[in-house]
Amino acid sequence: MRTPVFVAAAIGWFSVAGLANADQSAGPCAAPAAATVADRPGTGRTTSNGGAPCVVLKGDVVVEDGVRRQVTTEPGGVGASTLASVNLAFVRVGIAKRLELGFTPPTNESRSASGVSSFDAARGATDAATALKYLVLDSASVQASVGAAYSAPTGAGEFTAGAPTYATSANVAVAITPRLSLSTSMVLGTAVGPDAANFNRSFFAFSPSVTLAYALDAVDTLLLQDAFTSRQGPVSPAGSRGFVALQRALGPRLALDAEYEVNLLPLAGRAARAVGFGVVWYARSSHGG
Repeated sequence: MRTPVFVAAAIGWFSVAGLANADQSAGPCAAPAAATVADRPGTGRTTSNGGAPCVVLKGDVVVEDGVRRQVTTEPGGVGASTLASVNLAFVRVGIAKRLELGFTPPTNESRSASGVSSFDAARGATDAATALKYLVLDSASVQASVGAAYSAPTGAGEFTAGAPTYATSANVAVAITPRLSLSTSMVLGTAVGPDAANFNRSFFAFSPSVTLAYALDAVDTLLLQDAFTSRQGPVSPAGSRGFVALQRALGPRLALDAEYEVNLLPLAGRAARAVGFGVVWYARSSHGG
């Protein structure tokens, strides 16, 4: 299951190497459309630091939100825990040509447990985050952007990292056919988790993802993704999350999505599956959308 790392790296290398020869005509990022700029679905427990290559146009505002429910089953089925995430929000504002500023408010988290579970019941909130993303290229065949994010320890309970975290990202999408596209988001950043002595400390993680998108028709898109992370904690092994999602565009300013997610590399033998639903709203457009 380490293949996604090499796949993501290869896609990023060949895509960036081909930027100079890419079609320079106006690309999809120039249109104020919710489905085009959406960073979700597929963002998992928190909003993606990478996401779509496209950025919000200058002067425009995009609001994303969603809910998610994850069930983690203990080995042998002796117990389980359920994590409900509400307000998976991300507000994005175009502050300059090709540049957007994003803000992720705290996500409300609630966990319940049954049987013999490694987790107990808990409530709290994740940390708020601020992000910048710059559009490097927008052509008919290739789109690319780079980004950076900072998260302050503003959450509550066990769902706050308890320390600042940082991330940088590179995002590339390539149109293979008029219906099929391939994209990668490669994120390098810090996270916080328990070490061998059960004390929280910061660690670096490389998290590439590969997404295949197929347009079923003019409004529906099917997405398949494998999201890999080099470490799930300071002393924890790598992780991999696969998902399938359906996105529907309800006009240029609104998009809905539904997703099913599975942990492909369970930690300590605990299997995890999740479902999620979300909305992307192009709340303000000054470009005729």
